[in-house]
Amino acid sequence: MHHQLTKITTFLLLFALCLPFHGFGQALTKIQQQAMDKLVLQSPIFARHFYGFMLYDPNGKLTLYQKDADKFFTPASNTKIFTLYTALKVLKDSLPVLRYTQEGGFTVFQGMGNPMFLNPYFPQDSVAWKFLSKQKGHLAFSGSNFKDERFGNGWAWNDFRDDYQAEKGSFPIYGNLVRFQLDSFSKKWRAQPDYFLTTLEYDPQNASTSPEILREEHEGHFLYNTACLRAARVKLTTPFKYTTHLVCELLTDTLQRKVQVWNTPVLTNTWRTLSAPLPDTLLRLYMQDSDNYIAEQLLLSCSAQLFGDLDIARTIDYAKRAVLGNSPDGMVWVDGSGLSRYNLFSPRTIVSVLEKLYQEYPSERLFRIFPAGGVNGTIQDSYPGKDGKPYVFAKTGTLSNNHSLSGYVRTKTGRMLLFSFMHNHYLGSSLPIRKEMQKTLEWIRDNL
Repeated sequence: MHHQLTKITTFLLLFALCLPFHGFGQALTKIQQQAMDKLVLQSPIFARHFYGFMLYDPNGKLTLYQKDADKFFTPASNTKIFTLYTALKVLKDSLPVLRYTQEGGFTVFQGMGNPMFLNPYFPQDSVAWKFLSKQKGHLAFSGSNFKDERFGNGWAWNDFRDDYQAEKGSFPIYGNLVRFQLDSFSKKWRAQPDYFLTTLEYDPQNASTSPEILREEHEGHFLYNTACLRAARVKLTTPFKYTTHLVCELLTDTLQRKVQVWNTPVLTNTWRTLSAPLPDTLLRLYMQDSDNYIAEQLLLSCSAQLFGDLDIARTIDYAKRAVLGNSPDGMVWVDGSGLSRYNLFSPRTIVSVLEKLYQEYPSERLFRIFPAGGVNGTIQDSYPGKDGKPYVFAKTGTLSNNHSLSGYVRTKTGRMLLFSFMHNHYLGSSLPIRKEMQKTLEWIRDNL
């Protein structure tokens, strides 16, 4: 019996030695450690600002390398990784599009944060559209379940005209953006939606040499300058001022039937919710284009799913307690998109969420959602693989003087490693930093 046990033990040891080393999460050798020190700690580019880095092997549950991985940094759009995980856990495969009730001959409906309704980037939302189109009697929209603000805490107040900072809303429509285009031959304007053509006016006082269409912060009209008339081609996108009244006017114009504002309280136990599938096309656009509007609306949709009301702060509080669990270093998380400079995460905390995603969802799906180096999204022109095969799948995060990259790196040996690189308070362009990060990630690909 003892002889048999010895033979079995010997066999298991030999079998283990033959397994690929990366299955056990092998630590760095001394030579590899020194090479990483040279790339990360001794980089003259990184030395000029504050930065943190973590490299982690999820198979062996092993931190391979770190530099200030427990320190806090402004994450910018790396925040979207947390929003993605929350949306996948809360919404699963279903997106609430609206809820409704019947009140004395009226179909009263409320928004649930759905970012796809009449959004030109997506096929028409047939569930909400068909429902509203086919209702008999009167239609009325209630915005009373929106308990949030149009902008997030810490957003730049003077960016209200920029298309990356569309206002939040319970029933977003056309992506909460208006798209103007000037025909160079006829000099006639087109707009999507057409409704906004009546709000477009000429401003001879705007002397800018670049074509501009400007809106006063709280006004509903848009002003174009002389440079628009001189340009060969004008195509400009800008947020509109989102209000309950405007939603009703846009729906009336689009549905070709009257939609009015409903201000009377409705008993909460009478609502019925309509949902549609949550498509990966939405998640891909969100992550690959780093779409701030979709990020915020996804958290609002999570709030609608959880509570009926739309409140991002409440959703984040829930996610921190019930979805993310205990994070390694805690966090300050205030919005869905990362536009706020109030957000603070550590590289180690970001890696912990990357690990949850990697463990809980098929990697093929995950890597189709994340930007792929040299292939698509915000890293289409960076981190190229060999023979067109990407080796980095990662989310960028950029605000002025802040740049981060967090995600997954596949090595030549087939090892999948998680990383988070965070850089704060540098001057000038992020290009030298991105090139330096690429050197590090290429070395990791080729040597681990």
